[in-house]
Amino acid sequence: MRKSLLAIVSTCLMVAGCASADYGMYVATQQKIAQANAMADAAKYAAIAEIAKSGDSSAKVAAVMSLHMGSGGNNNSSQNVQVAAPKSLADTALQWTSVLLPSLTQVYGISANRQVAITQSNNQAAIAQSTNSTFTSMSNNMAKSNTDIAGAGFNSLTTTAANGLTATTNVANSVASAGFNSLTTTAANGLTATTNVANSGLTGLTTTAANGLTATTNVANSGLTALTTTAANGLTATTNVANSGLTGLTTTAANGLTTATNIANSGLTGLTTTAANGLTTATNIANSGLTGLTTTAANGLTATTNVANSGITGVFTIGLNGLTTATNISNNGNTSIVAVSNAANASIQSLSNQLPRIQPNVTTTTTTTNNTSTVNNGLNPPTQ
Repeated sequence: MRKSLLAIVSTCLMVAGCASADYGMYVATQQKIAQANAMADAAKYAAIAEIAKSGDSSAKVAAVMSLHMGSGGNNNSSQNVQVAAPKSLADTALQWTSVLLPSLTQVYGISANRQVAITQSNNQAAIAQSTNSTFTSMSNNMAKSNTDIAGAGFNSLTTTAANGLTATTNVANSVASAGFNSLTTTAANGLTATTNVANSGLTGLTTTAANGLTATTNVANSGLTALTTTAANGLTATTNVANSGLTGLTTTAANGLTTATNIANSGLTGLTTTAANGLTTATNIANSGLTGLTTTAANGLTATTNVANSGITGVFTIGLNGLTTATNISNNGNTSIVAVSNAANASIQSLSNQLPRIQPNVTTTTTTTNNTSTVNNGLNPPTQ
């Protein structure tokens, strides 16, 4: 294909470089036409000159004008004859070459690309086949190797398991025999030691019980004496506290009645409800004070009893401290009752001034327990 294309191109170039005999004839014809035109112009000029010599004035003027026009190059009397140049074989070959060469080049390019594509496809197919063969061989080798390893491991595992079972049986028999003998010896020794400890513990327990009974009797007698004295002192303190509480209650009730009277005189709506709330508050305060005093006295007696049971030493000192504590509780109770009473009066007076904006049935209680005074506004129950 390549050799044929080169031969065609060479032939076209050789033909294009050769001239034919027709071109010489074309040149001679052109020369003859030019000579004929020149002879015709000469004859025409000669005739015009003769007219100018022998003619009249008008003919002379026309002749001069015709001559002038002919010399100016605007001669229309004759026409130049043009002969088409002959086409040589080179021209024809060049035209055919300009038509055929691109097509042949394109055909050659398509053929070359086709051959390249075929070659690439064959190369890719060979590479894929080689790769598949390699992976197949690798897979077969790996499978054989894994099978050999698994077989060897299974055989080794079977042997190891059999040896381990035999060794475990031997060790178990040896350990069981030794353990049984040791357990029998230990049980016999433990029984003897337990018997000795039981006998010794029984003797010690009898002695301890006798000593404890004697000590308990002595402590009970001493505690009973101290308890009687403490109870008498506690009763006296309780009586004093109760009297103080009643006095504070009387004062609080009187103040509450006075405040109620003032509220009644003010003529405001809700007078009866406010007075009832004031009396209820005073009663709750008194009840809380008495409850706290009773609880405190009971706690003092319980503490005194516990102290008496703990031993003789310090009973009288604790009794004196208990009396001091009771006296302080009494004084604190009176102070708290008076303070609460004054606060209640102030609250009642404030309620009387702001009665249209206050809801009734709001109670205030005060609880006195163990030297602690707590004011409750009715949201939480009093602490006993």
